[in-house]
Amino acid sequence: MRAAILTAPGTPLAIREIPTPTPGTGEVVVDVLACGVCHSDLHAAAGDYPTALPITLGHEVAAMHPELGP
Repeated sequence: MRAAILTAPGTPLAIREIPTPTPGTGEVVVDVLACGVCHSDLHAAAGDYPTALPITLGHEVAAMHPELGP
């Protein structure tokens, strides 16, 4: 699957292929159709507060096709 990854503050997001996750107990994996980057993501991208890198930004998604874990 593709993801927009922040590798260093102040740099453009890098589109990379990453492994598709497998859901664990009580988790769900969905197909993300669209994802928004909000103000807190912009602060992380600018280096305004400590963020472990690399990181996939965005947490406001439109998704479907859930895969349920055990």
